[in-house]
Amino acid sequence: MNAAVEKRRLRIGVLTLVLAGLFTLIVIRIAVLLALDGSRLNSLARGEHSEQVTLTAPRGPIVDRHGEALALSAQAFSIFARPARLLRSVKAAERARLGAALGLDSKELSARLNRPAHFVWLARRVPRAQADQVESLGLDGIGVVSEYKRYYPESNLAAAVVGKAGADDQGLSGLELQYDRLMRGGPVALVEDRDALGHAILDTPMALRDAAPGARLELTIDSQIQARAESELAKEVRQSGARRAIAVVLDPFTGEVMAMASVDAHGDSDRLHNPAVQDVFEPGSTIKGVLAAIALEDRAIGEHQKIFCENGEWALGGKQIHDHGRHQWLDLQGIVEVSSNIGAAKIALTLGADRYYRGLRAFGFGRPTGIDLPGEAGGIVRPARTWQQIDLGNHGFGQGIAVTAIQLASAYAAIANGGVWMRPFVVKAAYDAGGNPIFVHTPQALGRIISPTVAHNTNVILRSVVNGEDGTGRRAAIDDFVVAGKTGTAQMINASTGAYYQDRLVGSFVGFVPADNPRLVILVVLEDVGHGHMGGLIAAPVFSEIAAGALSRLNVAARRPGYDAAGLLPVSLPDADNWTADTQPTAPQRDRVRDARSVPDFRGLSLRGALRMAAERELNLQVEGSGYVVAQRPAPGERLDGTPIKLTLGENDEIAQAPRLIRRLHSGHRGGA
Repeated sequence: MNAAVEKRRLRIGVLTLVLAGLFTLIVIRIAVLLALDGSRLNSLARGEHSEQVTLTAPRGPIVDRHGEALALSAQAFSIFARPARLLRSVKAAERARLGAALGLDSKELSARLNRPAHFVWLARRVPRAQADQVESLGLDGIGVVSEYKRYYPESNLAAAVVGKAGADDQGLSGLELQYDRLMRGGPVALVEDRDALGHAILDTPMALRDAAPGARLELTIDSQIQARAESELAKEVRQSGARRAIAVVLDPFTGEVMAMASVDAHGDSDRLHNPAVQDVFEPGSTIKGVLAAIALEDRAIGEHQKIFCENGEWALGGKQIHDHGRHQWLDLQGIVEVSSNIGAAKIALTLGADRYYRGLRAFGFGRPTGIDLPGEAGGIVRPARTWQQIDLGNHGFGQGIAVTAIQLASAYAAIANGGVWMRPFVVKAAYDAGGNPIFVHTPQALGRIISPTVAHNTNVILRSVVNGEDGTGRRAAIDDFVVAGKTGTAQMINASTGAYYQDRLVGSFVGFVPADNPRLVILVVLEDVGHGHMGGLIAAPVFSEIAAGALSRLNVAARRPGYDAAGLLPVSLPDADNWTADTQPTAPQRDRVRDARSVPDFRGLSLRGALRMAAERELNLQVEGSGYVVAQRPAPGERLDGTPIKLTLGENDEIAQAPRLIRRLHSGHRGGA
């Protein structure tokens, strides 16, 4: 009896130890699984019993400065399948009808349904009619969800600026990329639970719920000016055979980009690439306007100092520099007007490498402008220490350096606005779905680079390019407006050899209008044109057409003062039909207006009065000093020969004898702004 009990106890003890050991092993295994593989197994479990689908929110719109839509998101529909359920419950004939509704052949549909996944997309962002057709089939395992599709209501207008959003709503280029996080909004994640057989327990409605729409971008772009720029570029590309054309329109006082256009040889604009900010080119003679401003600011040359231009051919550093004409002695205005390479090279040599390099950098070359567009290039301006003498001379007429279109336009904007470098920008503001501002861009001045006097003098010099008898940019002229600007023609570089092509050119024109009160800076560049296609012949007329349309769009009043009146307010004289005894002009004054064939008498007039008289008779003035006109050359009564009339102003006893009308103007009459 005792032996049997002992034997039973032994068996119970052994079993207890075995069970305890097994339990201990189970506990250890559970601890190991929780500690080491818990998160992975939990994820696998969720994947077996639930499905998550992320649906995008409506992407924010992009509109121009007047609210015209350039990019919108419209409701579309996406069709999905649960392959296992569909293959199990739907016959082959019904699947064929599904393929027909989707526009898929049986082979392609079968390939999608046999993927190792619980959820597959069959079609993304299709029209409502197609989605309704699929739903009407009533197939188990097929569902439709509402999404949003990006489209561009103005087709390719400002395409390179606006950019492109991809199929999954991510920004790929342009502003769509630059402000992607703002415009995407808040996506919605939808989760569906399933049982062990894969059947939905709670069939979550596949629709956007409480999605936060993306931000609305308001641009500085004016759609009408943009359309005019693109149209004129496309026309000139067809006529000149250019490979590509670029135009930039800026407000010089704010830095707002009112148009940024690019057109290729097929008349198309690339949404994925913006050559105005991402590509560089040699500026050629357009750099001479900047060179003139740098030289005047550094006092390396006097405005009227003459430079010998070697009769059109000059050897420097073992190389020959050529002009298009056989010029001899020219002052700064003459060098810019006729676009003398030799004169520009000699000015650059007078400046020296260090001073010219600092000037170019101050004007924004060799570094990004900071415009709010992706992928901006910085241009190419090598350090001054690497320049040889021939490099310095070549840089004087824009060879050996490379700029972007936005850099060159911004540099001329600084000349136009009186010497201040403004950061360019294309987005004025961003607003949330409730219309509340997220940010508002304001004009950003990054510093003065030239004095107002130098800016004024450079302005006058650049007017001669369009208005001067020998100006290379005469085709940029606009009726009833004074234009200031500079032509440019540069040879293209053969990337494989490093040498310049002889018959592949870049023609350009950059300028501002009205020159006496600039509202617009416009740059036109035509790339890869044939021999003889100079900037003054192909780019200047495009500038004129774009500017004329933009001025009309902005309701800028037409007036044509003498082109030496840069930066000075015009004055309004009393109306001749309403002169009173106090304002009645003397007989000599009436004679000044009557005789249009001879030099009028400016003596005793204030500067504003002299400018007004010159404007009425379309005369060009050169002015020195301040106060009232005390001397003039040519003398009153001499025959007009088209040369500028030089006035000397001062304060002396002649002021006391000034006509009563002039004293009235000086003491209080308010002229037009």
